[in-house]
Amino acid sequence: MKNDDTKTNDATGLVERLLDAAGPGPNIPEDGAARIKDAVRPVWQEGVEARSRQRNRLWIGGLAAAAALIVAMIYLPSLRTNPPKLMPQGIVVAQIEGTLEVTPPGANVSFLTSENTKVEIARGSLLRTGPASRAALWLTEHRSLRLDVETELRLDSEASVSLDSGAVYIDAQNGSDIGIEVRTALGTATDIGTQFEVRREGDTLDVKVREGLVSLTRDDKDFQIAQGVTLSVDTDGEVVTGAITAYDPAWSWTQEVAPVFEIEGQTVLAFLDWVSSETGLSVRFESAEVGQLAATTILHGSIEGLTPAQTPAVVLPSARLTVSQEPGTLLVIPLEASAEKH
Repeated sequence: MKNDDTKTNDATGLVERLLDAAGPGPNIPEDGAARIKDAVRPVWQEGVEARSRQRNRLWIGGLAAAAALIVAMIYLPSLRTNPPKLMPQGIVVAQIEGTLEVTPPGANVSFLTSENTKVEIARGSLLRTGPASRAALWLTEHRSLRLDVETELRLDSEASVSLDSGAVYIDAQNGSDIGIEVRTALGTATDIGTQFEVRREGDTLDVKVREGLVSLTRDDKDFQIAQGVTLSVDTDGEVVTGAITAYDPAWSWTQEVAPVFEIEGQTVLAFLDWVSSETGLSVRFESAEVGQLAATTILHGSIEGLTPAQTPAVVLPSARLTVSQEPGTLLVIPLEASAEKH
């Protein structure tokens, strides 16, 4: 049983989390391309540690709404009834769609399927996906790597992969001082607690940053790629940049092989944080009461077999909630309100 000091600490952490969730709204200042690594690294790490995703994506408009939510929640013993499951040690398979070809160092090739989740992959293994296959691996407890179709890479370590062709997506949920490197013949991309894609097709290397900051090193040049920016470079060194939203359809392939979120014992609020992270959509609550319901309702069951985008329609009705999608945003409303509109 927790003592009074522990309960106080839990309540304090909860208040801080809910204040973040009830921020001023979705008008979050953009960092811009001028946010270079040397200048912002300490601030960036602090933001990651403070769970910036939830602060930026889950919000209830107005200070009054925030205060009402905190008062309603401060007496709860915990937002989660069950502790999170421990991740296996080493690099392990999270999801496979189709077949993943694995060739460990000095060993014969093997073919893994969806039945081989949690199988450990040896460092130095060569991985290949076919034209109808994708896969996801847990590199560490908070970092996953996803392979798109027709991808070939070498798994050097938990912090480094060598991409020969195809595309990989890195999701570093909580960040750390050590960035994950994606090495290619056209340059090396290194993250700082972020979500990004590296795609090698022929003579072109494309880097898309969904969240955070990525450094791309090529020869003697170092490009800093900010959130919402794409950068392409070819063998001649020609660089082209562009813009991309967190919910652009270009990210949709990553949902097809997203590691399963274990909803058992989690709050609706935690579930929506995961949906936001996977879909790139911000989450907005219609009112403080709706936010309170999301923060206090505990989920049970499983969403295995569903993509993140499909899950709100399945999960939220059990909490008497539903969503109305707006451009770039999921508006969470009471289920009764949706029924009245129809």
